[in-house]
Amino acid sequence: MKALLALPLLLLLCTGPCVPQLLGIRGDALERSCLQQPLDCDDIYAQGYQADGVYLIYPSGPSVPVPVFCDMTTEGGKWTVFQKRFNGSVSFFRGWNDYKLGFGRADGEYWLGLQNLHLLTLKQKYELRVDLEDFENNTAFAKYGEFSISPNAVSAEEDGYSLHVAGFEDGGAAARSSPPSTGTRTSSCRTARPSRRAPSGSAAATSPTSTASTSAAPTSPTPTASTGPSGRASTTPSSAPR
Repeated sequence: MKALLALPLLLLLCTGPCVPQLLGIRGDALERSCLQQPLDCDDIYAQGYQADGVYLIYPSGPSVPVPVFCDMTTEGGKWTVFQKRFNGSVSFFRGWNDYKLGFGRADGEYWLGLQNLHLLTLKQKYELRVDLEDFENNTAFAKYGEFSISPNAVSAEEDGYSLHVAGFEDGGAAARSSPPSTGTRTSSCRTARPSRRAPSGSAAATSPTSTASTSAAPTSPTPTASTGPSGRASTTPSSAPR
């Protein structure tokens, strides 16, 4: 199989206190009431929107909608994609602040942002999936049953947004002897099963529950496709961008 290329997507949007999905992002999904603000693509799927596409999620609360691409078809769907790279249209050679807050567009190449990933994994248990594909349509993936970003840190940024993963499942990606150089890379996460949302304000809502996990604090907040959350599918950050 030829070398695979890593490529992801993101965009943060700040608006008023209660914004329905009306940005022309996903047709019928944009007409949803803002009383039901989804945390991630698992919530969006539960609301009846089961087509791949861009939706709004609210990891920081009701006043900060964040566009994200939802993969509703791969392995049962409900994957929140946090990194997508496929054509080099967006530069991933960026500084700390961009990797903290996110960059790009959810309908193209993007990075969701370390702070958003940290907030997501504080509120829910996730699994991670990283998908690779070359230009000849050869594919491979890697999964982790547990995935979180700085789960026990007082300050995630001061902690370096350290990556915690466990429960590796190889879908052919481990056989790669060198980093991908051409093709597509997508990283995503989805809620771990069974998923039980912790009550607002509870200790469980601020410290994710997970068993044995591996910690890998990045020297710079750049995404890599080598770790995975338990519960939702998408790419995670850990090494310098390609």
